[in-house]
Amino acid sequence: MRRKDWTRVVILIVALAGGLVVVSVLFYAVLAAFKSPGESFGSGSSWFPEEWQWGNLIKPFEIAPFGTYFLNSTFVGITVTILNLITCTAAGYSFSKFRYRGRQAAFVVVLATLMVPLEVLYVPLYKLVFDLGWVNSFAGLIVPAATSAFGIFLMKQSIDSVPDELLEAARLDGAGELRTLVSIVVPGVVGPMSALALFIFMTNWDSHLWPLLVASSDQYRTLPVGLAAMQANNLGDTGVPIILMAALLAVLPTVLLFLTLQRRFVDGIAMTAGLK
Repeated sequence: MRRKDWTRVVILIVALAGGLVVVSVLFYAVLAAFKSPGESFGSGSSWFPEEWQWGNLIKPFEIAPFGTYFLNSTFVGITVTILNLITCTAAGYSFSKFRYRGRQAAFVVVLATLMVPLEVLYVPLYKLVFDLGWVNSFAGLIVPAATSAFGIFLMKQSIDSVPDELLEAARLDGAGELRTLVSIVVPGVVGPMSALALFIFMTNWDSHLWPLLVASSDQYRTLPVGLAAMQANNLGDTGVPIILMAALLAVLPTVLLFLTLQRRFVDGIAMTAGLK
């Protein structure tokens, strides 16, 4: 066997081993979520529950406003994703297909913001949100995340692949820029837009620090903040199965979304990288 083949075999074995570790942890978490409190830990505990506690499925909704957390995360995640698709596609279209003074400098500034840690921006951003009266409101959770430098870069690189001739033909037919963007550009970059939607939704769904700063009320808390509060209020073995069940319910939408958009995600990244 050639050296190249051995390298592939080693990579495959390492990837398979890592995948088995991840799957085994997730499998154990699912089983532990259906255990009784006394079975969670201990020398005599086994992988499978002695008696399946199906009531654990609804207990997160009974011990905390878990339904409110879930609805808040869903509303904020969907709204932020839609806003990012609109703003990032429009900005990417501008940077890609228009020629105006300062275009390159503006794009460099956008890229430069990718190197600035978000934690550095949170203090002035929080002051701005506080002055606007958006603390403990959906506006404070949504508006600061309404666009993304990474999303603008992704869409700009993707729209570069759309032929200029198609845009010129649309303009000759009397189409305005908005109609050209919606009718010509968007259908050609559905893959990258799906990849962006998946990335933005998952990032926002898992976001913890910013929602923790601006949403201290249960009425506006999202799932990561709510789960942390539930964990703090249910310490010890008695709360472990319930917290695991809540965590599994929280991760389920992102898993389903990824499985649904997996093909488009791969196609979108490949198109952006110029591989398709």
